[in-house]
Amino acid sequence: MKFSQESKVVVLMSTYNGERYVAAQIDSILSQLPRSGRLYVRDDGSQDRSLEIVASFKDPRVTVTRGKNLGFGLSFLTLLQQVPEDVEMAMFSDQDDVWLPGKIERAWDFLLPHSRKPAIYGSAQTLVDEHLNVIGVTPPWPRGPSLRAALTENIITGCTSALNLQAIALLQQVGVPRNVFFHDWWCYLVTSAFGTVVYDEESRILYRQHGANQIGHGIGWFGRQLGILRFLSRHDWVGIMLGQVHAFAFAFDARLPIETRTLITRYFDLGAETAAARWRIVFGVTTWRQTLSKEILFRALVGAHKLRLWPLRRSRFGISHQ
Repeated sequence: MKFSQESKVVVLMSTYNGERYVAAQIDSILSQLPRSGRLYVRDDGSQDRSLEIVASFKDPRVTVTRGKNLGFGLSFLTLLQQVPEDVEMAMFSDQDDVWLPGKIERAWDFLLPHSRKPAIYGSAQTLVDEHLNVIGVTPPWPRGPSLRAALTENIITGCTSALNLQAIALLQQVGVPRNVFFHDWWCYLVTSAFGTVVYDEESRILYRQHGANQIGHGIGWFGRQLGILRFLSRHDWVGIMLGQVHAFAFAFDARLPIETRTLITRYFDLGAETAAARWRIVFGVTTWRQTLSKEILFRALVGAHKLRLWPLRRSRFGISHQ
């Protein structure tokens, strides 16, 4: 069905201390949200004026709730559970970006040919500084999406993503898994296993980079590497990956195609509460990441994790050093 003012679209936004930029983002969304669309905002325990600013929008399409602090990933997945069953497309939105005109309609048009099975849409991003001065555009992914890649790397940035009706229903069936840290990576992994991943190399979003980004992309190559190192210094990234693999394998269990189950058990050791990477990830010929530099870093992190050289920082992800 062609995009129209009657299209049932829900945009999901989690706010946390975002008073500086959230009004501009909401304006950019409402300016293109169809008449039948909705913007669901969940405040994740802000201590600033974020909730007050969102509530000041008197548009009937906006629904705002206050929640306890869960972290951005679980907050977004909690919002996803609230999407009504008749919604045709759900989109994730960060609090500090600006959506360019036509972003919603473009995602709709890309997903439309895949209406018979779960599908997720993602796109490139136009990187801007805190004043919306353009820094650059994210480059294409050289290998594109795949289930094998999705197990170890996310290429669908949440603020660009959209889910069709079938993907929403599939993800709602398993609720909010406790071992999932990144909502967008989780949606990409699940959808790649059971449906289609659509990547758009044209950007319709100004992806704001500033000192308070939860994740961000960083300014330039060095900025990106600095952001990665900063994240690794605070989080056990391999543990996050293993927790998600464990959650995925046990959430879908018997529904997994035999080739998917075989792939997981060949490279990961799954226990009742834990998951561990096998050494064949480090020393095997199978490649996982999009670029050689990322492949080298990935194998180094997995190897360090198995040798207990990398400290555990997030024990709730059910990980193991076996």
